[in-house]
Amino acid sequence: MNKFPEFSSLRARTTRASGLFFLIFTTGCLAVSHQKPNSDVAGPNYIATIEPTETADVLASDSAGTSVVAEDVSVPFNPIIGAIIPSLASPRTMVVSGEILEGIRVALDVFGKKNERIVVPELVVISKGDQVKGVMEALQELSDSQIVGVVALLRDEVMLELSGRYENSVPIISPISSSITPAVQNMFSLASVDPGVARILARQAFSSGLSTAAIVHSQNLESTLEAQMFTVAFQELGGSVLGSFEYPVGSTFFEEQLRAVEAIMPDVLFLPVPLGDIELIAPQVTFFGLDSLGIRVFGTAGWSEEEVLNVVDTRHTDGVVTASPFPLGEVFSSYQEFLSAYGDIYQRTLPSVIPALGYDAASILLEGIKSGAQTSEEIQETLGGLTSLPGATGLLSIKDGRVVRKYFVTCLQDRKKTELFPHQSSQPILMPPLPDPETDSIPKDAPDRIMGFKCSDSEL
Repeated sequence: MNKFPEFSSLRARTTRASGLFFLIFTTGCLAVSHQKPNSDVAGPNYIATIEPTETADVLASDSAGTSVVAEDVSVPFNPIIGAIIPSLASPRTMVVSGEILEGIRVALDVFGKKNERIVVPELVVISKGDQVKGVMEALQELSDSQIVGVVALLRDEVMLELSGRYENSVPIISPISSSITPAVQNMFSLASVDPGVARILARQAFSSGLSTAAIVHSQNLESTLEAQMFTVAFQELGGSVLGSFEYPVGSTFFEEQLRAVEAIMPDVLFLPVPLGDIELIAPQVTFFGLDSLGIRVFGTAGWSEEEVLNVVDTRHTDGVVTASPFPLGEVFSSYQEFLSAYGDIYQRTLPSVIPALGYDAASILLEGIKSGAQTSEEIQETLGGLTSLPGATGLLSIKDGRVVRKYFVTCLQDRKKTELFPHQSSQPILMPPLPDPETDSIPKDAPDRIMGFKCSDSEL
């Protein structure tokens, strides 16, 4: 029995590998329709139509103001969500493209089942995302239709160049680009720097009585911005950043920066470093003895990732304060809903976080349609007021032109995350003082030695 009967009408060659469908395009555009059979769809030409198992009808209002199914609508609302992907890319990028599209499809499926009286958008996929010229052409093709927004899976350099030329009212959401800044109107990213992490960690540090900080960060853009955001937030609270020390991208040895931190003896060392650098810098913090000097380590969200906790020895991560978009011991119902729908549609477990990003990108646009928006301009207005939308990657809001998430402070202990309430901090691990080498005795009133930090012993 065919688990994917909707692909039987696909007029393009397809091949399946490890459960993922790769579409081999014969032209630059593929549309995946969620409209009724034989319905008129405004917009660019397309190769394939995938008909849904359930359809939706257009809403109208009667004279009493109640919603009824319209039987005769002169200009039906047939919304389109565009997806722009590269046509020439590495095998890995093509897999990512496929997983993003999977997430979008799941979002459309969930939306249709939860909103049976709202028309489900059509998904139009255009493979012209290799250069800005092609992207602009794709946007022009889509602009003549009832397009409400675009999910763009583009390289950072393409997104960066596009951001300097984009003047369209159609919102563009990137699931993975870190190059979009809030200064670019109508362009958003689920992977750009989120100030929420730095702000909540600065607040946690200051509220727990830690008033001085030092920062060590990479020279890459994301790390630099997170360092700047922490500095601003910490200083606004009344804290003092005694020094900020950067290292070149690709560095593997950090003695210079860590020795500089040792010289100024801050209460907190903030490490907004890339995920791949954590495995390198964490052991060096303990090797150079910073944790034995009473300096607590705070790190951005990457520190709590499973791939870090499973690799880095607990000696180097215990007591580190970090933040996560998910509260401890709780799984959002929106994430469970996404997982369930993904499994039902694709008959396999989630391969990575990438489909969840596609799901959330589409969900942001769908939230605008749910609120009644029918044009890209109206969608744009609703995005400005988006607050705490339950998504697959957390609670999503748009503030000051950024997609941001709500974060929850945690403390790392024995490769697990423990909850840390406001005003709490990690506690020093104390050991008896060493004897004086000359007298071989412990001096009177000698303080205990600090041998790192641990999360609070209290019930959390």
